[in-house]
Amino acid sequence: MIKDINKETMGSRTLPQSPPQRFWSTMNDDGLFAGRAIGDMLIHCIISFDGQISEKRMARAVRLTLDAEPILGCRFVPGWWRMRWERRTDLDHLGLFRLALSADTEEDISGFLTVPADPCEEPQIQALLLRSDRDTLCIKVNHVAADAAGVKRYACLLASIYRRLAYNPEYRPEPNPDGTRSMRQVSRLFDVPDKLRIVRRTFRDLRNLLSPRVNSTIPLFRGNPSDRTFVIRRIAHPQFQAIKAHGRRRGATINDMILTAVFRSLSDIIRPDSDMPIRLMTTADLRRYLPTGKAGAICNLSGVFCLKMNQYLEATFDDTLEQVCDRMNFIKGDFIGLGSHPIFVLPAKILPASWTRPIGDWMGERLLRSGNDTPPGLTNMGQIDKERLVFGEVGVSDAFLTAPVLFPPLFIIGISGFGESLTMSVGFCGSAVNTRVVEQVLDRVESELRSLPRVRDKSE
Repeated sequence: MIKDINKETMGSRTLPQSPPQRFWSTMNDDGLFAGRAIGDMLIHCIISFDGQISEKRMARAVRLTLDAEPILGCRFVPGWWRMRWERRTDLDHLGLFRLALSADTEEDISGFLTVPADPCEEPQIQALLLRSDRDTLCIKVNHVAADAAGVKRYACLLASIYRRLAYNPEYRPEPNPDGTRSMRQVSRLFDVPDKLRIVRRTFRDLRNLLSPRVNSTIPLFRGNPSDRTFVIRRIAHPQFQAIKAHGRRRGATINDMILTAVFRSLSDIIRPDSDMPIRLMTTADLRRYLPTGKAGAICNLSGVFCLKMNQYLEATFDDTLEQVCDRMNFIKGDFIGLGSHPIFVLPAKILPASWTRPIGDWMGERLLRSGNDTPPGLTNMGQIDKERLVFGEVGVSDAFLTAPVLFPPLFIIGISGFGESLTMSVGFCGSAVNTRVVEQVLDRVESELRSLPRVRDKSE
């Protein structure tokens, strides 16, 4: 049973000021729009509650977030010369929020995760509240508008507005129309010598990606893009504690530990030639370079880099971990994530949008037909802030993010954390032929992490 309560709660209320009607897109927005050739470009946030929340208040809160961050109330418009965002005039009638009575929450979550959304036609934010004895809020965010850090910021904004509405039903959030979404908020922090070193980082990333020429990848079959599914695994508190304790003893971060388990899993499944390294495409949140660690608005502000590792068949987990730590410590000190951004080479967008779209489609098709030339990926979407994801009187028991569905043979594992737990997810197509392979990868990652000794640190 699903009822649309958007019309019950929105009405024709007016806001104290009108958000801007048009925003120019950023380079990152354009790139992710082109990325729809290789995946659905959607990020999801799933929030589980200890009880039931107010669906009417949540519906109102979802609507108000689109005024607080005006870009989320826009549609993406591909123009001839430049792409742009244009404010929608039908936000009060879109059905942004739905309530569904659920007999099988996991199945209903899966159904929500696999529904596509076009940023040119559909809202950038969609929310579904699944109701059983406890509520689960499912949020769909278009990656063209926001990356994982932007989605986490959105979830905390939604929680804040929901709390405020409890004691002030007429509350209106302060809009953020002028907050910059551009990569220039990062690039302006570097002087010319640093920018030259960042260009050097670009060539290092290209060398890691292209030399030697043949890559090793997960053996996925190209399936029907409309046949989408997710495999989701949870690393609960006891195992998370073991990972954290082992990393602390070895001077490694949680990310280093996960990278190590993923590399060992890939090595076991792909079984490359002994002289063939395994590459892994991974991501970095570029907000790390900002003085406050926070972007001017909800946006895309992530970078990509290639991590290349040699394979040693007899290596232990700690042997591989040492190699991962060495690689990551070097990359962190060498402008991590910035080598993938053309803004450090090109002062502006130099090609018209009508040219870049077919170029993006061509590159996407090449990637999908590349077979063994495309390395797998891992995106650590970070920790969801448990102290800020507070909805008032009903507690949050769990929350996680999912990375976009990629079309085979492309493959990416998404990792997110909440409290003392981690969640791994993979979205892919061709469930009949590819599910077994994806489950095998995650089984192997879990096996590597379970092998860690559960020794309690004195500090715990």
